[in-house]
Order: sequence, then C-alpha cells, then structure tokens
Amino acid sequence: MILHECLNHWLRRYGESFRVGVQFYRGLFFQPPVGLLRWRFSTEQMDALSRPLWAIAVAPTVSLPDGTTLVWRGSDYRVLLSLEFRFDTTPVYRLMLVEPVV
Repeated sequence: MILHECLNHWLRRYGESFRVGVQFYRGLFFQPPVGLLRWRFSTEQMDALSRPLWAIAVAPTVSLPDGTTLVWRGSDYRVLLSLEFRFDTTPVYRLMLVEPVV
C-alpha cells in the first residue's frame, strides 16, 4: 500500500529514535492537536496531565501498551494512549500520546 510505504519512508528519513528497554524505534514527534485531547480527556483530566505532552506517529508494528515508559532525548515519557489507524482492514500507523514522567 502506497500510504504505508510513504509513512515508512518518512519514519526512516525524519523520524527520531526512542528507546523502550533495550529496543529502539523511530517515530515522528509532534504536539498533539487540542481536538485529540478534548476527544479523549475531560477538562479535569487534561489539567492533571504532565506537560509537555507529545504525540508520536509510529509504524503499525510498534505496539506499546498504555503505561509503557520510553526514553526520548534523554528524558523518560509514559504512554497515555495508543490509537491504531487503519485503511479498511490494513493497519497504516499507530499514534501514541505520551507525557513526561515526573
């Protein structure tokens, strides 16, 4: 699928490396859209989240359960939410929302 190949190319070219245990992955890090946060969290829950929040687009084969700790740029982050996006029945990418571990 062309979309899958484009994402893999972007991950190889522009993705940043992050680590879970001894395993390394690549992902595109960006500030999560406010709409995503409002869709998933109530106002009270959003106020309780540690900042800064990051969203990471990764290959669909990367499956990190909620609560998993990862290391990116020398700091620890925890997976709050993981969503898989599909085209029909084919997984295209996974989006994870992470917060710093304090």
